[in-house]
Amino acid sequence: MDKKLYLLAELDNLSQEKIGKFEKIITENGFIGKQTKNIPYHITLCSFPTENEDYVISLLDTINEKINQIDLVINGFGLFGLNVLFLNLSMNLKLIELYHSVNKNSLNTDNDFAAHVTLLMDEPENIFKVLPEINKEFKAFSGKITNISLFEFFPKKFIKRIELLPEI
Repeated sequence: MDKKLYLLAELDNLSQEKIGKFEKIITENGFIGKQTKNIPYHITLCSFPTENEDYVISLLDTINEKINQIDLVINGFGLFGLNVLFLNLSMNLKLIELYHSVNKNSLNTDNDFAAHVTLLMDEPENIFKVLPEINKEFKAFSGKITNISLFEFFPKKFIKRIELLPEI
């Protein structure tokens, strides 16, 4: 797998805790999955070639000057195919604006943006087994995007994080 840079919109601490409870249910039911582990719960905004690291770092600095924290509503679950279980977000204009502000020179060429937080990447039968268990505990909740981070994958390498200012 080729290494790439990824910009991630990280959720606030309270959302991290709430989503962590779903991950705990998943692991208590014996599922590990193939999703990236040990990074904050996030929305992947876009990816870049690794040789664009200086550009992406300067892009992060620009975001820090223009974008404030973004309110979100996490309203349910969804599936990509039958092997990716995710938390679904209500789309809003500020999130779309953030996506468009960083996507211009990325490897994402199609402008499709399905904002989500991945919970489990696994075989369909495992997704079907665990979904009812986590669904029992789910209630829609509000959260915020409070940080934007830059990672390189794979292997995982943290590069930079910016903290978004609260909305005034």
